[in-house]
Amino acid sequence: MVQFITVTQDMREAVIRHLRDSFFADEPLNKAVGLCQRGQPHAALERLCLATIADGLSVAAVERDTVLGVALNGVL
Repeated sequence: MVQFITVTQDMREAVIRHLRDSFFADEPLNKAVGLCQRGQPHAALERLCLATIADGLSVAAVERDTVLGVALNGVL
């Protein structure tokens, strides 16, 4: 069963892994400039995501221990 939960600090690695595999390389601006490759780390993107997660406003769709999707929300 899919659950929607607030992303916690202990979920950071799973969320970053999901973003590497499912988002970073395909985000339109990243893709247009060839910023990164699917599944590969990108330090600047990951720092931004981790800082956003720290705001405590992000939500993840999870099934058991698998992150299926995330909505990163932060304070500006």
